[in-house]
Amino acid sequence: MNRTDSDGEQNIRKLVREEVSQMGRSVLSTIVWTVLSIVAVLTGLQSIQLVGYTNGIVAAGFVSIGVIITTASLYLLYLLYR
Repeated sequence: MNRTDSDGEQNIRKLVREEVSQMGRSVLSTIVWTVLSIVAVLTGLQSIQLVGYTNGIVAAGFVSIGVIITTASLYLLYLLYR
């Protein structure tokens, strides 16, 4: 009877260790993806800002790329924190 309790306790300790490890990786990955998404939003906004220094088809390219990058990054942030 004592051996069964010890085995159960070891299994519980093993499960807790695994879950804590998984949670740590999950939190770390959320932080990394958040930082990358924020940097991408700023990059997209910078691309849109460059339109003031260009004209014609190049300006349209900067706007479209900026909007795509900003939208995708904001959507990633939405998915991370919904």
